[in-house]
Amino acid sequence: MNITWGKFYGVGVGPGDPRLLTLQAVDVLQSVDLVAIPKSKLDRESVAWDIAKIHCPANVRLVELEMPMTSDQQVLAKAWQDGAQILLAELKQGKSVAFITLGDPSLYSTYSYLLNILQEELPQEYIVTVPGIMAMSAAAARINLPLATGDEPLLILPSTEDVGEFLNFPNLVLMKVSRRLPEILTLLEEHERKAVLLTRLGQAGEKIRWEPKAEEFTSDKIDYLSLLLVKKDLLGRENSEPEKN
Repeated sequence: MNITWGKFYGVGVGPGDPRLLTLQAVDVLQSVDLVAIPKSKLDRESVAWDIAKIHCPANVRLVELEMPMTSDQQVLAKAWQDGAQILLAELKQGKSVAFITLGDPSLYSTYSYLLNILQEELPQEYIVTVPGIMAMSAAAARINLPLATGDEPLLILPSTEDVGEFLNFPNLVLMKVSRRLPEILTLLEEHERKAVLLTRLGQAGEKIRWEPKAEEFTSDKIDYLSLLLVKKDLLGRENSEPEKN
């Protein structure tokens, strides 16, 4: 049976400010038949949709895909497979689909797992990945602090792994810090490293904390949408910016 495939787009919607979507992302969102929205639970709001929705037609079809936040690989594999089959059913009918994701689709995104499954059936010419502004780029721009200069290296780490052995690296971006933030901040202090914690960039509730201390977070619930920029020297900036709310 011949299939007239629809196009599948993985669309990065950036870190939070709807104005940071690329022109290509906006063009796609305004033209597709269907927008796929990943959610950790179906009854929760989607940050990605909150960012993207002002760029979408009012009557665009939406499909919500449950993508749980868990380390259980069997649960994850089933969610990815179920989500991919829902999308394939639409694509096989010639419908164009935009799967929206925070930041960039190629960095720590559920899109990558779905794409691996879709590529088993969907021809490559029907797949378009639309890059988005990464949270670390937006963070550096927000505080006017370069990620790296000259010949300096830059290392990006998920904080779900042990980061202690990398703390002497000149420039670090620590992602996914919410579960281990007090522990990481203690390590940074022991290594005399300076850091800036940025949370919910471009969104309501945005916060910027210069040289945060572990004791500040012992009882706080730490927002999942947080990252740390770690430098050997903040060039005196740590005293020039108060916390932003």
